[in-house]
Amino acid sequence: MRHTNAEVERWLANDRIAQDLRAADESRLANAARAAAPRSSLRQRAGEAVIAFGTRLAGSRESVREQPRLVTRAS
Repeated sequence: MRHTNAEVERWLANDRIAQDLRAADESRLANAARAAAPRSSLRQRAGEAVIAFGTRLAGSRESVREQPRLVTRAS
């Protein structure tokens, strides 16, 4: 019985080590991909920001109605 427990523990430890090695490799690859990717120009980033801002403005009507109101009509 002791031998089987030791074998299972060794198998689990090896599995954890393999998972850690895979995670480290994936992290290294992700960092390398980020470093190799061309950065967008200032013009592209400004355009993306304007589009995102316009999208927020277009959807702002719902957020105004969702705000709690103290008075709905003048009395």
